[in-house]
Amino acid sequence: MTKILHKPALEPSTTTVLVTGASGYIASHIVDQALVLGYSVRGTARTANKAEQTKPIYNNNPRYSTAVVPDFGHASAELDAAIQGVDVVIHVASDTSFSNDPHKVIGGVIDSVTNVLTAAAKEPKVKRFVLTSSSTAALLAKPGVEQTATVDTWNDEAVEAAWVKDPDPLAVYAASKTEGERTLWKFVKEKQPSFVANAILPNLNLGKVLGSTGPTGSAVIDFYTEQRRDRFPPQWFIDVVDDARLHLIAAVLDESLVNERIFAYAAPFNWNDVIDSLGRLRPDKASKFKKDPEEKSDLSTVPNELGAELLKKWFGQDGYTTLDESVRLNLEGID
Repeated sequence: MTKILHKPALEPSTTTVLVTGASGYIASHIVDQALVLGYSVRGTARTANKAEQTKPIYNNNPRYSTAVVPDFGHASAELDAAIQGVDVVIHVASDTSFSNDPHKVIGGVIDSVTNVLTAAAKEPKVKRFVLTSSSTAALLAKPGVEQTATVDTWNDEAVEAAWVKDPDPLAVYAASKTEGERTLWKFVKEKQPSFVANAILPNLNLGKVLGSTGPTGSAVIDFYTEQRRDRFPPQWFIDVVDDARLHLIAAVLDESLVNERIFAYAAPFNWNDVIDSLGRLRPDKASKFKKDPEEKSDLSTVPNELGAELLKKWFGQDGYTTLDESVRLNLEGID
């Protein structure tokens, strides 16, 4: 049983947390960690069948319920019903199609964030709201290039690149996360809702898989089984459980967090680093992996200190989970 080290802002026995997109890689761990801490959780899915499929992930926990919201891109009775009676909203669901249509992706994410915020503002019980933003809302990884992010850094470069003819899908995704998070802060400033808002900006998530692997949860698995380096360039990573815990710290545990952008970055890594981890974790398999002497590293400087402090404060962790441990967890059950 995971224990927290301080009295939480919201008492687990009387608090219900809504998590959107509950079958996703990050969202599934947020649900799981919330249930471990004793909170009641309502998870959304696009269809009744998909909602039902999430229940076994959490061992049919009686404190877990589901709500069907087919589309966050429009205000709806289903969205209002999903939020009715909850105390906290964690909006994780986003467009991860990696389409290069900026109208569809960026517009859809802005509409999604707006509609969930609007529905939350109508529910008087909602006390706190957390948005899953992204490292890409601040900057894109550029291996070998020194760059610095602060809590005031926005990825305007990606926003501009998303609207050129035939844009890079990653630029479109990054622009959607940038504009989606900006929508949160604009709403808070202009509408002044009664709830507290925070945003989590995670980099590439690695670690244990509960349900879906999402775009990133299979990256190490694919490298291990197929030696694929093309999934993601060298960048920073975060263990998915650390990411989930930071969401919950911002959502239900730490009342001092108000209007915070929390950078969920553990450490930079590249595929040569993963090979080093595999050499320590599975030395009998290490010979099949070949390092790339030309591979660069992410040289970004990011404000990740707050996340490490919060994990230590609330969960007693010695900072972030290491790459070795995330790789180990990622490969559980894989020969």
